[in-house]
This record gives sequence, structure tokens and C-alpha cells, in this order.
Amino acid sequence: MNRTLPYLFFLMIPLFFTFSLSAQKTAENMEKSTIKTDFSDRKAIIETIENFYIGDHTGSIAHKKRSMHEKGAYRYVNRDGVYSESVFRLDSDNADPNYKEELLSIEIYDKLALARLRLDQFQTEKPEYKLMILHKAGGEWKITSINWGFGITH
Repeated sequence: MNRTLPYLFFLMIPLFFTFSLSAQKTAENMEKSTIKTDFSDRKAIIETIENFYIGDHTGSIAHKKRSMHEKGAYRYVNRDGVYSESVFRLDSDNADPNYKEELLSIEIYDKLALARLRLDQFQTEKPEYKLMILHKAGGEWKITSINWGFGITH
């Protein structure tokens, strides 16, 4: 029995290394599968938002049509607490160069996405916040709703 213990020990060493190598390969395979994430929807959403702001800053009708759904709408409560909404006007060449936008986050839920943005108004100290709802239809991401408000309370 005294001799059996050292032999068992030497037999267990190769078995230990086999398990160790197997675990490393599993970790490498998991890392490789994580790297293959498809970012095409995220890129398309960012491009849609960029087209919206090009259209809003310059009045480009072509950029507005690329980014906004024809049945979409603005929805907001103004500084006086009054709710208002209006349908997107894709043929309007109105421009608003009086702010700078910052994309804060994008959440994607299959064919639905939520983009959060902060706008720094050049004429006011308080930033404005926009929530854009986008839908993917016909293979294209379009903004279907833009909601905004002023200031974060918590």
C-alpha cells in the first residue's frame, strides 16, 4: 500500500494537465464566439441618427427622408408643462443649427431600438434630452418617434 500512493500520484499528474488544457480551450472558444458579435444594426442606427441631425442642422430634405419614418411624430411636454405632438414634416427645409447633440446610449430589441441623446442648446444653460424610438422595417432603421424634455430630476 505504501508504494501504491506514489504511483497513483504520478498517474494523476497527466490527468490533471489534460483537464487544465481542456478548460483553456473552452475559454478560448468562448472568447472567439463573443468576438463575432454582429454590430450591423448598431452601425445602421447610428447612421440613421447622424442623417437626422444633418437634416435638422442643415435643412436637408434628403437626410430627413433617410432617417425619419413618414408617419413618425415629435412628442413632448414644453417648459410650461403642456403636452404637444406633431407629425414629422419630411418636406420641410427648416434648419436648427443652435445646438450640439451627444449620443448617450442605444438599446436594441430585435426590430425596435431606443436611442438616448443630450442636446446642449447654445442659448440656454440647461441641456435638453431626447429619446428616439426607431423601428426596422423593410431592412431599414427609421426614427418613428422623438420625445424630449428638459433636465434630469434624479
